Amino acid sequence: MKFAWYPEELAAAKPPERLTISQWACKYRELGKLSAITGLYSLGMTPFWGPIMDRCCSPDIDQVVVVGPAQSGKTVAIVENVTGYYIHQDPSSIMIVLADEDTAYFISEEKIAPMFKDSAALSYLYDKKTFNKGEISTHNGAHVDLAWASSVAKLATKPERIVICDEVDKPGYSKQSKEAGAISLARERTASYPDGYYKHIFTSTPTTPEGNIMTLLEQSDVIYDWHVPCPHCGQLQPLRWGPEYCHGFPDGMYKGDDGELHQIGGVVWDGGRKATLDQIQDTARYMCGECGELWDTWQKNKAVQSGKEVPRTEPTGKERRTGHHVNRIYSQFDSGKLEKLVSEWVPIWKLFGEQHVRSLQGFINSTLAEPFKRVVRQSADSVEKILSARCDLPPQLVPAEAVALVCYVDVQKHGFWFVVRAFASDYRSWNIHHGYLVSWEDVETLLFESQYPVDGSDVTFRIGRAAVDTGGTSKWDDMSMTEETYFWLRKNGTGRGCRVWGTKGSNTQMQHTIKVMKPMDSTPSGKTLPGGLQLIRLDTQKLKDKFIYRLNQAIDGEPYHAAYLHKDTGEEYAKHILAEEKQTDAQGNDAWIQISARNDLFDCECGCLALAEPEWPGGGVNLFAGRIEKTQQKGRRIISRGIA
Repeated sequence: MKFAWYPEELAAAKPPERLTISQWACKYRELGKLSAITGLYSLGMTPFWGPIMDRCCSPDIDQVVVVGPAQSGKTVAIVENVTGYYIHQDPSSIMIVLADEDTAYFISEEKIAPMFKDSAALSYLYDKKTFNKGEISTHNGAHVDLAWASSVAKLATKPERIVICDEVDKPGYSKQSKEAGAISLARERTASYPDGYYKHIFTSTPTTPEGNIMTLLEQSDVIYDWHVPCPHCGQLQPLRWGPEYCHGFPDGMYKGDDGELHQIGGVVWDGGRKATLDQIQDTARYMCGECGELWDTWQKNKAVQSGKEVPRTEPTGKERRTGHHVNRIYSQFDSGKLEKLVSEWVPIWKLFGEQHVRSLQGFINSTLAEPFKRVVRQSADSVEKILSARCDLPPQLVPAEAVALVCYVDVQKHGFWFVVRAFASDYRSWNIHHGYLVSWEDVETLLFESQYPVDGSDVTFRIGRAAVDTGGTSKWDDMSMTEETYFWLRKNGTGRGCRVWGTKGSNTQMQHTIKVMKPMDSTPSGKTLPGGLQLIRLDTQKLKDKFIYRLNQAIDGEPYHAAYLHKDTGEEYAKHILAEEKQTDAQGNDAWIQISARNDLFDCECGCLALAEPEWPGGGVNLFAGRIEKTQQKGRRIISRGIA
C-alpha cells in the first residue's frame, strides 16, 4: 500500500539548508507592493546589513545590537528577515517587542503578514486562523508572539528562544513599574535556553548617550562599523558627517583594518550654513579623512558596495555580544544622496530656539544615527562672553537698517526696568537703550516723548510699539501694582502715538508663543475697567529660547536673526541674562530656572522679541514699520531720572 505524504509533512522532514540569514533572504524573501523596491530581497542597496543579519543566527553570538537611522531598511533586515528565517529554516519560538501596542499590531498586520503572503517559501505556512494581531502560529511548529514594552504581562508570559526588541529608545521602554524594565523582562524569556542557542536582538535609532540603545552598544564585547575604500587613495574608513558627529571615535580618530589610527572624514559643501540650493547641488561631497580628496554621491555609493566590516577594537574570538552602527550616509537610496543630506541640514540653522534644537536632534538621531546631547543654549557662562555680542553702535542711536523700534517695560514693586530694541526687516536687532526708571511719569516720557536719532540721517525714530508686564501674585506681594498697571494701560495704551499693550507671562508651554486673551471688564479685586482691557499672554519659555539663540548668533558673528548689544552695554546687563539657566528635571522636561535675583532685563529682551513677532496683533516688524513716526531731529536727548 502506497503511503501519501502531505506537503507540510514533507517540508517538515526536509533537513534545513545550510544558509545564513542574508543568504536565505536573497533566496526566499520576496518584497511585495508595499515595499519601496519589489521582488527578491537584495543586498545590492544595503550591503552593510548582510553581516549583521548573519550574526543573528551564529552559534557563537548571543546578543546583537544595531544602532541605525530611520527609514534605512533596518526593520526589514533585522526584524522581518530574521523572523522569516527562523520560521522557515529553524522553527522556533520568537518574541518581537515593540514600544507600544499600536506599533506591535502594525508590525504584525503590515509587516509580518505581508511577508508571509508575498514570499512563496513562506506562503504555505500562512493560516489566517492562526494568525492574529498578538500571536502567529505556523504549520511547522514555529510561533511568534507580539508584545509591547509598556505591558509587563505581555513580556512575562512564556519562554522564547529568539527575542527581538525593536526601537528600544522609544518612550514605551522607559515606562516605570514595580518589576524590572522591559529589556530585562524580555531577556528573561530566554533563560531556559543554552548559550549560542538563544538570541537577544536589539535595534533602535538613538536618542541620547544615556538612552537604551547606546547603553547596549557600549556594553557590547566588540563594535563593528562598515568601512568603505576611498576612490582615490583606497583607505578603508567609516562614513561620518564629520569629526564633530562621530560618537565612539575619540578626537575624530578611528582604528583602520591596518591597526593604525586614521582621521575621520566628513561631508563638505560650499556656502556653509548659508549655502544656496545651487551650491548644495553642485558642491556637496564626501571628503576622505586620509587624502582629503572629494567623492560625489555616485563614488560614495560605489565605495559602500565595496566596503567591509571592521571592528573598533581587536577581537579576541570570545565575543558573544556584538554591536553595529550604521547611518544614512551609507544608504544607496535617494535619502542617502550627499546633496539630499546637506539640503536637510542647512535649513536647520535658519530656525531658532526650541524649533532649532528639536530639528537638530531629529537630524542627528534619525539621519546620522548619533546620540544627541542637548547643550543648554545659554548665551555664555561668563559676563565677558555675553558682552562679546556688543557692536560699534553707540547707545540711543538707531542703526540705518532699522525699520521699527519696540520697547518692553517690566514693572517692579518700586520701579520699572526697560529695553528699547531696534529691528531690521530681516529681524536682526539692536539693543539701543536699557535701564531702570522710578515712576510712571518716566515711563510715559520714554514711550511717548523720546526721539532716537538714526545713524547717518537727519531724522529720529519714535517707539512704535510697546508692552508692559502686568505681573501677578507670583511677582509682587499683592495685586496693587497689577491693578495700577491695568488702569495706567486703560489711560495710556492708545491715542498717544505709541500703542502699548499689557502682557502676562506663562511658564507652561503654549501652542503658540503669543496668545490674545479675552477682554477683561474688571480687575482681579473686582474694580471695573471702563471700556475693558485686552492682554497678551506670552510663552516665556519659548521666548527665552529664541532670545538666547539670537544673542548666540551675535556672539558667534552670525548675522542671521542676530540680537546685538550697543557698545556701552555693561556688566549689570550681562548679569541679568545670566540670572537664568535652562535645566532638565527628573521627567526630562526642560525649563528656564532663575538662579540669581535680577533677571529683569532678560524678561524685557524676551518681551521685545514678542513685540516684533508676526503673530503680534498688527503683524511683525515688516507690517507695522510704516506706522513708525519719523520726525525732524531737534538735537535733544531724553532727560529722565534713572535712564541708563
